[in-house]
This record gives sequence, C-alpha cells and structure tokens, in this order.
Amino acid sequence: MNKFSYRVAVSGDVDGILNVFAEVAPEVPTRVYSDTKGDHTDTKASIEGAVGTGQSWVATDANGTIVGYALANGDDKALTLLYLGVSQAARNQHVCSSLVSKLKETSAAINTDVRSNNKSSMVERFEHLEFVKGNINEDRTKLHWQRPAT
Repeated sequence: MNKFSYRVAVSGDVDGILNVFAEVAPEVPTRVYSDTKGDHTDTKASIEGAVGTGQSWVATDANGTIVGYALANGDDKALTLLYLGVSQAARNQHVCSSLVSKLKETSAAINTDVRSNNKSSMVERFEHLEFVKGNINEDRTKLHWQRPAT
C-alpha cells in the first residue's frame, strides 16, 4: 500500500504547505517572510497565489498531514515550478519524484530554477528527473523538462 497520497492543492492546504516550507527553507536557502519588502514577497501570500492557480500539488501522509508540495503556475503547454519541498520525515520515499510526475502529467513542459547556494542537490535531482540544464549564472541554474514527442 502506498504510504502517501497526492492531489491538487486547495486553499485549506496553505498552512500545511507553509509548515513544510519553513522546515526546508534553510536548504534552499530562504526563510518564511511575513511581509513584502525589497526583493522578497510575503511567503504565505506567495503560497496562496500558487495554490490558487490549480496547478500546485501536495503529498499527504496517512493522517492527511502535508509532507510535500510542488508549487507551480502555468497551463497545459508550460508550467513554472516555483517551489518543491519535502519534509525530512518523508524523504527518500519517492515523494519528490511523484510530485514532479504529477506536474508532468498536466503540462507539456516545465521550467524551474535552482539557487546556486541550494544545499539539497536539487540540480542533480532535477537532472535525474529528466530535466535539462539551461542558463547558469552566479545566482541560479535554470532547468527545463519537455514531454517527448510521440
């Protein structure tokens, strides 16, 4: 039996996503912002915006607790994966790859980027998930996945 369930995120998931976001933020690195100022935006408002697109997914455990998220926006032609996070307790159990697979089922292409100071080997993880590196600069690495032609 599968330990985790996957579904499109809904407005009632925002606090659960925020909890996982706060847990994984040091690895990105980022933090939870409670306001919009300078080069950052209010984290909860950003999550609400991504959830509101209907393109974001969550993973839940047997108790219904959110253990992972893929926050995205876009459409069936192309998505932008804004944030991807999995709680420590749910790691190494295919939650990350399952969330990305859900996005792949709904769009022909996915674009994302990884900060150069990311501490969780996300560039390598995305490459393992069939993403291709694009532009690399001192701040971040852009990655792209395209559905293979049939």
